[in-house]
Amino acid sequence: MQAGRDDMAIEIKGLHKSFGSNHVLRGFDFQVQPGENVAVLGKSGSGKSVLIKCIIGLIQIDKGELNVLGRSVPELTRKEMDLVRRDVGFLFQGAALYDSMSVRENLEFPLRRHRDQASRGRSMQQRVEEALENVGLLHTINLMPSELSGGMKKRIALARTLILEPKIILYDEPTGGLDPITGREISYLIKEVQERYKAAAVVITHDLPCAKITSDRIVILSQGKNYIEGTYDELERSSDAVVQEFFKIL
Repeated sequence: MQAGRDDMAIEIKGLHKSFGSNHVLRGFDFQVQPGENVAVLGKSGSGKSVLIKCIIGLIQIDKGELNVLGRSVPELTRKEMDLVRRDVGFLFQGAALYDSMSVRENLEFPLRRHRDQASRGRSMQQRVEEALENVGLLHTINLMPSELSGGMKKRIALARTLILEPKIILYDEPTGGLDPITGREISYLIKEVQERYKAAAVVITHDLPCAKITSDRIVILSQGKNYIEGTYDELERSSDAVVQEFFKIL
């Protein structure tokens, strides 16, 4: 496999991934430009979460090209992959905060782990407070995760992701398990993050309102492939039956 283009945040060609006889990804093609938000829309079980786990190197691909920030992920050593992951933030579906740590300690954790990125001219305290201010939750700094609502946990998890100032952010079902109002708030926050940090993002979702708010472009993942892509307005006008399965529910 060859290294990808340096001007692409993510570049995927002919990606295949199977689990036994379950062929999840069957020649998936995908590109994300720097600073671009791309939503990947698909039904439950279509392979959306498998896709981003491949991107971050948590799942090994079977075949194809997978390049992140110009590096060929399948060819990277574990140490090299760890270096790439410093520039890729991952917002887990369940927020994945450490229950035994306060909000402050949760945000300090990645800074302590990556001390070479921790200073950048600001103290750890300043970076924690700045990250919390950017998600509107500075007042929670001394709270424990058990004291937070579901939407607050998602915001704190996003603050923790942003604290290392990643070049790419992967969102796995960011509105999953949230009520419609809180889900909409998180969606607008994702868009605000794009404008403030200029990071590229992949938003994995089956929530069409989330895809509409957050994305510059939408990819529909169907039968393991990039079935179709376009802006929200372009896809909404499509007469394709697979596309309309998503839009007719609104």
